[in-house]
Amino acid sequence: MIPPAQVPTINPVTQMVSSAAVFLGVVTMVFLGYRPFMQWVRAREHQYDMVLRRALLMDISPRSATVLSWIVTFVLALAGYVLSGSLIGAGLGIVAGLLIPIGVLRKLRQRRLERLENELVGGIQTIASGVRAGLNLVQAMGLVARDGPNPLRQEFAHLLREYEYGMTLEDAMNNAATRIGSGDFRLLFSALLTHRERGGDLGQTLDRIADSIREIQRLEGRVKSLTAQGRATARWLGVMPVAVLVIYYLIDSNAVTQLFTDGIGKLILLVVVVMALIGFLWIKKVVSVDI
Repeated sequence: MIPPAQVPTINPVTQMVSSAAVFLGVVTMVFLGYRPFMQWVRAREHQYDMVLRRALLMDISPRSATVLSWIVTFVLALAGYVLSGSLIGAGLGIVAGLLIPIGVLRKLRQRRLERLENELVGGIQTIASGVRAGLNLVQAMGLVARDGPNPLRQEFAHLLREYEYGMTLEDAMNNAATRIGSGDFRLLFSALLTHRERGGDLGQTLDRIADSIREIQRLEGRVKSLTAQGRATARWLGVMPVAVLVIYYLIDSNAVTQLFTDGIGKLILLVVVVMALIGFLWIKKVVSVDI
């Protein structure tokens, strides 16, 4: 008869010491990381507030957006771990969860800014027509806030709402220029502020501003057409590694599978992702021309 295997006994003192050491280690990590973590949370909430409430004029709580981004990060990290079976996949999921919300907000803000700039010349012409009809500047802006297209109507309505609540028109226009973050709007509001200080023919001033902004937008469109090939190259640079990986998988699926299961293969994939990202950002930086 084979004697049963004996289970090694653990010294209670050793177990208590190890448990206390683990507890102290966890408490120390929480104590040291609490303040940086809260600073990061406040910075993320401030970023969401600047984009959602100020730039996009959306009534969304920054705390709700932050919690939603944490949920997205957790889901992507869990999906990366399940698909890859390793912590590297979970780490890539965490990175994607941190970058995707920022990328989405940046894209929404960019699309809104493009629409605002495209509608600005028409809004200036509306203001100039109102001034020539005998309205003052605030009343002429009210025409845009009432009859203008979105999102230009929202911005001018917000500007006039701040003015009605007791803020000076100069401060309201400065807030609008900072909130929108467009050089064309800064040019318009700066010219209007200068006109209020020095006087002159406001209708003629608005016409000159409209012509200047129209010429700036024409030059920006010319620059975009000249740099379109570089932007297309950056997009292809991001797509090609995935396309090549799919082609190799169709040719030799076992070799491609080893990239996701073998340690060296995972390291190679990580290097490829990092180099592709660096190349994409480099090309984007080269083709970004500010007029």
